[in-house]
Amino acid sequence: MNSSAPLIDSASILIISDGEEGLEVLMVKRHEDIAFAGGAYVFPGGKADPEDYQLSSHIKSFPPGYSELTHTAFREVFEETGLIIGDHTNAGDYRDGLLNGRVTFSEIIKKADIHFYMDEIVPFARWVTPRIYPKRFDTRFFLARAPMGQVATPDGTEAVELKWVSPLEFIKEKRELMMFPTIMNLKLLAEAKTVDEAFRKAAARKIITVEPKIIDGKRVIDPAAGYGEVDQDKIHLG
Repeated sequence: MNSSAPLIDSASILIISDGEEGLEVLMVKRHEDIAFAGGAYVFPGGKADPEDYQLSSHIKSFPPGYSELTHTAFREVFEETGLIIGDHTNAGDYRDGLLNGRVTFSEIIKKADIHFYMDEIVPFARWVTPRIYPKRFDTRFFLARAPMGQVATPDGTEAVELKWVSPLEFIKEKRELMMFPTIMNLKLLAEAKTVDEAFRKAAARKIITVEPKIIDGKRVIDPAAGYGEVDQDKIHLG
């Protein structure tokens, strides 16, 4: 039976850097007690707050549906990892206040004089929760360069562990601890070997909204989305 549940706007962000052995991406392990994806490895992200729409501004180069969630991505990254994709003055001093609801993100932007690097973030993918689920998300995935000179730290409540990983190696090691969209987006990211190449590929790719379906007992997504093999036992990892 298809669900009539409304779609909830959310954003997730793949923060990438050039490591000694190639492209790396920052993964977050969620606290096991969290109802949704507890104990799973995910990209930083979460659902949009009303304030996020007010903070975001239209970016001509972005496909429809992305501009309004840029600050959801920025906020979630700050909450879960402490990173600011931009310049700031002691933003970390306000992180606990944001997590505890004592200060808003817009207030932190002013207090810490944050200037986000809008050219360091690009749309990467878009996934919609299948209609069979009672709670559904419309998640815009972004790609972002890791900010220089900043160290990621977990918030300890939602994010209990942070790891910089090689995308394909991490699929091999932790596949059972990741959701299908996470695995597929790691696989897509792995087509690039460097940060610059990942940005070029993301900018050139037409984003097709993915809503997985089960047909004849098999998981199916639109092949036009560019993910290739979706059977997790047949993904070529070499």
